[in-house]
Amino acid sequence: MLAVARRGDNLRTPLYALPMIRPTLRAVPALAALAFVFAGLAPAASAALAPCRACAGVLVDDPLVLLAAAPGAPALASGAFLAAGYNLTPDSYASPAVARAVEKAGLIPWVRLGFRTAAPLVDHATDLQLEFAAAAELARQAGPQARYEIVWTPVAGDVTAADEAFLLKRAAVAITGAEPEAEIASGPLPADEAFLRAFYAEEVAAYLDLVTLSPPALADLPRFAALVAELDPGRPLAIDALPFPADPRQAPLEVGRWLAAGASLVLFRTPTLTAESLAPLRVLANELVGDLSLDPGSAPGGAEAIAFVRGEDLGLRLLVATPEDRGTATLRFDDPQLREPLGVDLKTGTATPLPAPRREGPGLVLRLAPAGPVALLRLSRPTVAELAGISEQVDVAGERPIPVEEILRRLQASEDAQQRRLLHYQAVNATTLRFQLGSGVQSLEATFQGEYFVRQGQAFDWAWQELYINGVRWKGKKLPEIPLIQPEKAAAMPLEIRLGKEYRYRLRGTETIAGRSTWAVEFEPTTAAAPGRTLYRGTVWVDRETFHRVRSRTLQLGLTGEVLSNDETLDYSPVDANGQPTAWSREAYVLPLAARGQQILSVVNSATVVERETTLSRLQINGPTFDARREEVLASESTMVRDTDKGLRYLVKDGTGGERKVQEKLVTHKLFALGGAFWDGALDFPVPLVGVNYFDLDFRGGKRQLNAFFGGVLGIVNYADPRFLGTRMDLGVDAFVFGYPLGDSIYRNDKEVVAETVRELPARVTLNVGYPLGSYGKLEGTYRLSYSNYRKGEETASDFRIPSDHLEQRLGLELQFARSGYRLRFDGGYHRRSTWEPWGYPGNPEYDPEAKDYLTWEGSLSKNWYFAEFRKLGLEVDYLGGSDLDRFSKYGFGFFGGNRVHGYQIGKVRAEEAWAAHLSGGLEIGKAFRLEAIGDVAWATDAASGLDRELLAGVGLTGSFIGPWETLVNLDLGVPVAGPDDGFTIYIVFLKLFR
Repeated sequence: MLAVARRGDNLRTPLYALPMIRPTLRAVPALAALAFVFAGLAPAASAALAPCRACAGVLVDDPLVLLAAAPGAPALASGAFLAAGYNLTPDSYASPAVARAVEKAGLIPWVRLGFRTAAPLVDHATDLQLEFAAAAELARQAGPQARYEIVWTPVAGDVTAADEAFLLKRAAVAITGAEPEAEIASGPLPADEAFLRAFYAEEVAAYLDLVTLSPPALADLPRFAALVAELDPGRPLAIDALPFPADPRQAPLEVGRWLAAGASLVLFRTPTLTAESLAPLRVLANELVGDLSLDPGSAPGGAEAIAFVRGEDLGLRLLVATPEDRGTATLRFDDPQLREPLGVDLKTGTATPLPAPRREGPGLVLRLAPAGPVALLRLSRPTVAELAGISEQVDVAGERPIPVEEILRRLQASEDAQQRRLLHYQAVNATTLRFQLGSGVQSLEATFQGEYFVRQGQAFDWAWQELYINGVRWKGKKLPEIPLIQPEKAAAMPLEIRLGKEYRYRLRGTETIAGRSTWAVEFEPTTAAAPGRTLYRGTVWVDRETFHRVRSRTLQLGLTGEVLSNDETLDYSPVDANGQPTAWSREAYVLPLAARGQQILSVVNSATVVERETTLSRLQINGPTFDARREEVLASESTMVRDTDKGLRYLVKDGTGGERKVQEKLVTHKLFALGGAFWDGALDFPVPLVGVNYFDLDFRGGKRQLNAFFGGVLGIVNYADPRFLGTRMDLGVDAFVFGYPLGDSIYRNDKEVVAETVRELPARVTLNVGYPLGSYGKLEGTYRLSYSNYRKGEETASDFRIPSDHLEQRLGLELQFARSGYRLRFDGGYHRRSTWEPWGYPGNPEYDPEAKDYLTWEGSLSKNWYFAEFRKLGLEVDYLGGSDLDRFSKYGFGFFGGNRVHGYQIGKVRAEEAWAAHLSGGLEIGKAFRLEAIGDVAWATDAASGLDRELLAGVGLTGSFIGPWETLVNLDLGVPVAGPDDGFTIYIVFLKLFR
């Protein structure tokens, strides 16, 4: 499949720099002089730009021949259409003088653009772009009156319908982007049904104003005209080209014959042309002005004749074959309303009355003494008003609905025109990634900011000159290189012109976006995206005045691997040549200055939601220092990335000359050192956290993931294969061990019963299997095997029996859905203990042997809102419930787990059912310190503890800053403010990244 990428389309080469164009520039002065000479000889052409329905023209090989014959008599009437065509090859595109001279002479410039790029086009995209650039420059200078016939005669290779259609669409976009009023004709296409059907199957109709055929046999033309009408209803048909008759007076009749067979425009080819030989076609053009239609029913008997009727006055124009050796010709008309016959001189256009006709019955008999082989007659009829005795009234309501194909063509043309003006631009790119961590409203926010360089036809370069983590500025001299998780490149972008039909489009209607009236165009792949070949579904909003994009929204389909979902919304804004905001217009540069999106990543057995926001500021359009500044940044120590065909890659300096090169192998692993402490009332002393964390997104190849943390008493290992057996399924294993026993207390009537304290040493291993549901959800099944080792605390009563150590199996099912910042989660699990013996005091009523098996279920809904200056507001609501729960299987509200109430200690309060809400708000202080206030509330119910929708509430304060030696310091403080707990929690950790 061929896609001449937008980068290639952006190539704008000055004409004097094209080697194949330069040789013909010597001809420009002569052509320009002829244009000046002829400029005052005739009025400017005033024909309407809509394609004609009964027209003719001539084609010459040498434009100078055409210019010599263009001025002459009779003068063309207002609205008359006579095409004057000539060939231009790529090396002559540089001169629009011919088109201007033809227009000044009153003719319609018909430019046959001869593209020479070899076939197949997929192998010669660069050559094709050079021809498109030259054609666009010609159209820009030639003005709106010219018609362009796209002629492809490759220097090598065979022409196919798909290649022909692709070239025509791309040429049409380039030309109409430079001159929106220009009209495009195909061909000449072969008169072959299979070829024409294949050609139109490439959806070319919206790019054509006329379809041009090589002349078939005249008798076959009605069949091909009917085929074109089937494939492209209402599209005019042109014939390129008939040999010019030896006797120019025969040309009007020849035109009439082809028009009668179904053509709308007939072109003649001639090596030579004079003003005298062109005169009969001038006369014909004047006579065929207006709303003209073929009228076979009005043709007379007695001679070959072709009749046309004018809609405005019902007048008749008649072309009659009159052999000169036959003397007088007798024409018999059946229409009794015909009157006032006039003969039109084919040399001068003078109309003279013919001998009075006689009436024979209801008809009319006219004797004609021809002065040549062809007679051109006028006959009139009574007008509609005369026949009906009333005036005619025409009501026009509404506006013509625009087809979606035309919207796309105009959008492509406007973008093509901009890309030829926009050589390069630079800006400051600020991209923020917000990682939703597990469940709840806690998130990690990282902002990369720096200079951004875009040159048309090349990959962009982006320097990471500043990094903010949760709003705190990184103080190191060089920013760290982090693993880059990104979706696969799409096989085809929507709205591009390609070889093959990748997308289908539908006009949803009109909508107002950012104060602009737009067309909303939906798109989706024509077939389901195959694994490993991604495409998009979405909507583009197109400005109804300028045909620029105002907004686009895309959802990537067919993703595999660690990126489960990727959607993005781009907002476009107009700027002027100085990069400042301006009004919407064709002259403005319309660029995507803001983007927002969401990705769902499968990272070590967790569906991680990443919200992304990008803004471009401080724009410089075609700035004179672009190259110098880019080289200066490349030579700096800034971390840099480049957009490549495989996605973002680091630009690293080589070990010798310091030149930047693309780092082909992605950085997939990082090693961190970690130190800190955790303490709450459930522990006898602060637990030190000292260790290392190793993270690898391509562990032992195959895109397998490993995260391993060892920090004193805490050990966590996660392993995952997000492309299990080449599918979208992910398979992984989690292991968790805590080497210091955690306290488990119980409250009754708001008082802690220390005599029933139990300490637990936990460890567990979990097998995870996940599969994405659609583009925003994920279903995950888990099997967890955990071991609980119980022991008494120092204050535990001697006759209090602790639970038996046991293994516990859990089968769980979790469903997650995330979109537009909202996250919805449901989780349910079936638990079975290997053994469950009596515990507590003898005859403990809380012990139930049925609690060996129990069920848990929970649901949550959360949303974060982000504001300027790294401010944030988060809200989450949860429901927790279960069946056959006991003290050691109920929900807790301590530091570990997703049900935390700040300040509440591990194992102090448990509930069999709870509703909870969490509110957080954060801000940064001087870009050096981040503070976030958190409020947690839960309404807990537990019969054994005497809780009946008891209010548990806590407040917390989290913060982060960059410490010495480029360490990231995080702290978390919590204090209960309502409910039975009265302790507090402290967590502080230092994280050091080793490159």
